[in-house]
Amino acid sequence: MYLAGERVVVVLSPDDASKLFKDENSLTFDSFIKVIYKGVANVSEAGNKVLWRTPKEGFISLHPNPKEKVLVHIGNALLHKQLMDPEYLQELTEIALGSIEQLMRWDSFFDSSVISSNADTKILSLHCWCRDTLIDSLSSAFFGEALREVDPRMRLTFDEWDMHSWMVLFHYPPFMAQAALKPRDELIRTFTRYRELPPERRLGGVPFVNELFDEERNAGLSVEDSARILLIILWGINVNAHKVAFWMMTHILQQPAFLAAVREEIAPAMEEAHRSSNLYGEILTRIVKEKLAADSCPLLNSAYNEVLRVSSTGCVVRETTSPVRIGDKTVPKHTKIFIPARPLLMATAGFGPDAREVDLARFSKNKALERNPYYRPFGGGITLCSGRVLGRREALTFVALAIWRYDIEVVTSGETVLGVRGMPIPRLDEGKPSLGIAKQVEGDDLIVRITRRER
Repeated sequence: MYLAGERVVVVLSPDDASKLFKDENSLTFDSFIKVIYKGVANVSEAGNKVLWRTPKEGFISLHPNPKEKVLVHIGNALLHKQLMDPEYLQELTEIALGSIEQLMRWDSFFDSSVISSNADTKILSLHCWCRDTLIDSLSSAFFGEALREVDPRMRLTFDEWDMHSWMVLFHYPPFMAQAALKPRDELIRTFTRYRELPPERRLGGVPFVNELFDEERNAGLSVEDSARILLIILWGINVNAHKVAFWMMTHILQQPAFLAAVREEIAPAMEEAHRSSNLYGEILTRIVKEKLAADSCPLLNSAYNEVLRVSSTGCVVRETTSPVRIGDKTVPKHTKIFIPARPLLMATAGFGPDAREVDLARFSKNKALERNPYYRPFGGGITLCSGRVLGRREALTFVALAIWRYDIEVVTSGETVLGVRGMPIPRLDEGKPSLGIAKQVEGDDLIVRITRRER
């Protein structure tokens, strides 16, 4: 079919998708990167020339570059290393999980999460609790405390951008897309100020940040264009974990028996954490990796996998650089290929007649489902999500700490507690594009009442 004048093929077969993920010679992701950098982040024409200049055209990388990559691909490789190299990932995880633990203490909640409270009770927006804790923790771990100092409300601005970014992806004219453009431009200004800080003020961030800055400076990229790329990186690292935590909590809190069973299976891990007089990130990371893993906590991990399955609305995009065989057809060069996640993840052929239902124990009852060709919530091939390991650890840590430390009750739409009226169960927004996990319909939320749990 043709869409906006371009030839498009939509792939709905898991076998075809698997073949395409393995083909790195006839397919490229570059056209989508160009759309994101130019059309979404609004990188300048001069900046785009720098990003795509080849070694033959004068680009010189500060890192070994035997494959003669352009700056865009060097940056992607550095980010992949940061998120997948065991040593780099360990350090980042320790800082991020340590921050999550601190922010989930009774006296450490962000004001923006708490709607009302007294000495013994807090009424929270679940969306804001997940957003504030996870976005702030990972952003600070990734970019250092300096980013929070430059803009303490960055997580709120990011949330506005993420909620309305679809307007930019759909090429809304500027006068109709201000709900997206205003927070986007504010984030770019924040990163411009951050980028202009002297290196000694940017301590505490991951090695990737300074490695990328050095590459960009050496290539001649402007500070503002560098800030625009940082916006995309911020979006990429923060786009999913807080939503996964939100949907896990939403579904678990509706099933008291499942909640009790998960509390029972996480007890050894949480009791060990509770016994630690100083729950540093290193200790918590070890506990999460060893004691919250699927073999120790099958129900918790099953809930995570099921939420990925029922909440993913992303789409893998490729463009053919030469003719490609898909099924019994040959797809010509310069064809856009879309592999939407949701049709595969909700297919009865892959998950049975109840595929459209939420069964939090589904993956614990059938452990082979994670290897099911229909189950590809992280995409595949060159765009297989680099942050999938860290994202799982973030979400599992948040959910485990939340349900272990606190008694949590949903405030329903017919109730009012501490002056706060409850809301209906939030709905998944399937109508707008996402980079992975869908948000709730705009305006939806889950209001929860929490008290400290006696154990």
